[in-house]
Amino acid sequence: MHTLSLVLMAMAASTSSPTSSAWEKVFDATSYGWVGVVKATGRESWIAGGPWGVATANGAGATVESTNGHGVLGLFVESANSVYAFGEGELIWHLDGKKWTEEHTGALPPRNKRRPYAEHMLYLSYYDGTEPQGPLVALGLSLVLVKQPDGAWAPPPSTDKNRLLELGQLGPKISRPARCDTAGWHWFGRNRGALYCHDRRMFVVDMDRLTPKGKLPSNCYDGLNSIVEAKGELYASCHAQTLWKTEGETWRRIDPPKDKGLKEIPSISVADGCLFVGGNKSVWRRCDQ
Repeated sequence: MHTLSLVLMAMAASTSSPTSSAWEKVFDATSYGWVGVVKATGRESWIAGGPWGVATANGAGATVESTNGHGVLGLFVESANSVYAFGEGELIWHLDGKKWTEEHTGALPPRNKRRPYAEHMLYLSYYDGTEPQGPLVALGLSLVLVKQPDGAWAPPPSTDKNRLLELGQLGPKISRPARCDTAGWHWFGRNRGALYCHDRRMFVVDMDRLTPKGKLPSNCYDGLNSIVEAKGELYASCHAQTLWKTEGETWRRIDPPKDKGLKEIPSISVADGCLFVGGNKSVWRRCDQ
């Protein structure tokens, strides 16, 4: 795979300490394009993706790699040494902690036929929890691929596709909270995720155990861009460049990075007490612990 460049020096030279509460820009993708997704596994270890490819950072800097026209739409962190990138043209790349390997791609359609993405895009992943060691599933709006025991990715049997689509988009079948008309679901791990109702009540779901997390802020109900969990609390990015964090069942605002171009925040991540924000052409970090 082609390495474009080493674009960052170690953050030790930054004017902001990693333990401060100030936002610091840790990646500038101006030379590449829009940052659509970010996932962190540590204060100095994070991955960002966009139409241009993936940027992989560690304590020594960041390496940018092209995904050859297959825009990156989603990242799935299985562990610190196992991360998947998903995207256009059935893109599936895997990072083993040291290097990226292409596990699967399909043909990209002509540029004038790329939208809608439904037939060729992948943007999220989850474990099929209907079995104790259910396989990893990659999902798009209509495309489903399942990782096979030999490491290959293949479409499921037609009789199973709709079940996997519904499971990925709506979550596992659990006993729903009283008077909850499900509005959305976000995966956090095997049989674990966030469920919210049309009345904006939010719950963390772990198997059949429900932990109430108050009411989703009103501007998040129709504009929830990203939501993650850390130490039992939820962090969300929502419509109009807003950031939120729960304290028990109370949602509190977090001041976003001061960037005129950051009109929306498509992706956030939390690791080691640091909140990461991906959007516009940058990745930002704020560490409160």
